[in-house]
Amino acid sequence: MQDHGAARGAHQWERAYAWPMSSFADVGGRAARRGNLLLYDYVRRAASWLVRSLRLRIIASGLSDVPTGQVVLAVTHFGYGDFLPVALAWWTDRHDRLRFMVGPRPYRSRLLGAAITACGGLAVLGEPNHASLTAAVRTLDAGWSIALFPEAGVSRSFTVRRCHTGAVRMALATGIPLIPVGVWGGQRIATRGHGPGNRTHRGSFRNAWRAPIRVHFGPPVVVSAGEPPEFSAQRLQTALQEAVDAAARDFPLGRPRGTWWVAAKDGGGAPTEAERDIWDAFDASHGLRPDRDKM
Repeated sequence: MQDHGAARGAHQWERAYAWPMSSFADVGGRAARRGNLLLYDYVRRAASWLVRSLRLRIIASGLSDVPTGQVVLAVTHFGYGDFLPVALAWWTDRHDRLRFMVGPRPYRSRLLGAAITACGGLAVLGEPNHASLTAAVRTLDAGWSIALFPEAGVSRSFTVRRCHTGAVRMALATGIPLIPVGVWGGQRIATRGHGPGNRTHRGSFRNAWRAPIRVHFGPPVVVSAGEPPEFSAQRLQTALQEAVDAAARDFPLGRPRGTWWVAAKDGGGAPTEAERDIWDAFDASHGLRPDRDKM
């Protein structure tokens, strides 16, 4: 294991650069070449401007309990834009960039894929322990922090689904703390079945005006080399649910009963977990959630 403290010191701004999806076939080091992420900073500034323009309220908590230095952030995924408040909250508190693991679908657009890569995104491709995991570990070894969505897709029930083992394997391989991050409120703006194009106008971008978004960073999840990664992933799922429950408890808009963006377990109108599983099975049968693109 490398000395991560040294990587965080004199070379704080001289870190890894991600290459396009086709380059992941070569895991001999190209995915972790040093460089800077100029586009990341431009996008971050533009996102900050958008947040101020819409008067969005990103309310972060738990950051004081997160260890200093590198981390692997495992983030809940209820809304399409949940990466944005996490990245902005992290920058505000740590003045540090995050490298996000991104699924294959956005890379179907050459332009979007190139932009994601230039912003430091790492593509999730292939079976567990394949090139994506190797590239992620190399990126951590180069001194970066990584954020990913271990549920591998948006959860329609707004409760945490079974987590894949990629985040756990990264923490085990590097000894870097694994931090659960619960995001609540982003689903009101855009999520599966609710967005600017739906006829009900539920979950449209107009809900972004003065919208609150809660981001709660939980305590590190203990991972152990002496147990199967699947067991650690189960603990991660529990920790993520605790983090999102903490974020929802003091959400400024409360959790109105029957409301579509509130989980059924809290009296909301979102699909139950059983109904969510039916939808997920339907997606899988139509090739929308192939297991080979999970970590």
